[in-house]
Amino acid sequence: MSSTSYGYSVDSERRRVIGLTELAALVVLVAVVCWLVFPRDLSDTLRNADLDAVTLSYSTAWLKAKPDDHELRLVLARDLIELGRFAEADKQLDYVAAKTARPSLLDEVQWLQARLPFVALMAMAPAERGGSALSARARVALAKVRPERLETAQLQRYAEMALIMGNLDLAVSAYHLLAVQAPPAWQWHRKAGDALLARGRYARASEEYILAMRAQQDGAGRADFLKAVSTLQAGGLSGQALGVAARWEGAFLNDSEVLYRLMSLARAAGDGVRAQHYAVLLLRLRKDEVRQ
Repeated sequence: MSSTSYGYSVDSERRRVIGLTELAALVVLVAVVCWLVFPRDLSDTLRNADLDAVTLSYSTAWLKAKPDDHELRLVLARDLIELGRFAEADKQLDYVAAKTARPSLLDEVQWLQARLPFVALMAMAPAERGGSALSARARVALAKVRPERLETAQLQRYAEMALIMGNLDLAVSAYHLLAVQAPPAWQWHRKAGDALLARGRYARASEEYILAMRAQQDGAGRADFLKAVSTLQAGGLSGQALGVAARWEGAFLNDSEVLYRLMSLARAAGDGVRAQHYAVLLLRLRKDEVRQ
């Protein structure tokens, strides 16, 4: 039978079934499906989401379609590290390091490459950490980080990591950066002082407490001044303590408690002249208070 009998044409009907209108509709449908599966803001959503099985599945699929989304790859690596999936995180970091030359991304890679062995080290029993290869790797990786390029939260973690791994100087340097980057400065100098004092670095700790004092206004640094002096005294450095007292006492001449503490310090150090000096200042202050 002819294909054109009864006025029916198979070819024309095929063309009619998939015409321009239907084809356009199909393209729109495909576009909508793709948008639903991979919306334009999916990458941002994934970066801000907690990593679970669903997020990991979407992230993996997205990175297959968009392998140059290095920001998401780094977020994924960060979350994998915190979950203890170190090999997977290492793979993501190696990929970004090999594929980008952007300084900000490479800084993030370096930071996460320091976090990875540290987190892995903390997962070990404390008795096993000391002489392990992982401990050495963590120390080397941390030393490679440029703390001045870290964000505030990262810099705080960097200081904590340095303290835990026994690198006090790195921690103090980080606190100094934080004093500039995340005021008020006195809180970071005080933290540095506390860290130094805990490790028997009395003179350096005192210096940090003085910096904390100077970062405050109108005598608000009184506690830090007294801590600076008492720290030196506790370290057997009474002569240096009296020197610090003499240099900064001017800010506290109207504070009877400070003067009394300094008089006691001078007496304990066997410096009668300085003790008398503070005693006279204290008597004058008390006379002025009585007159008022």
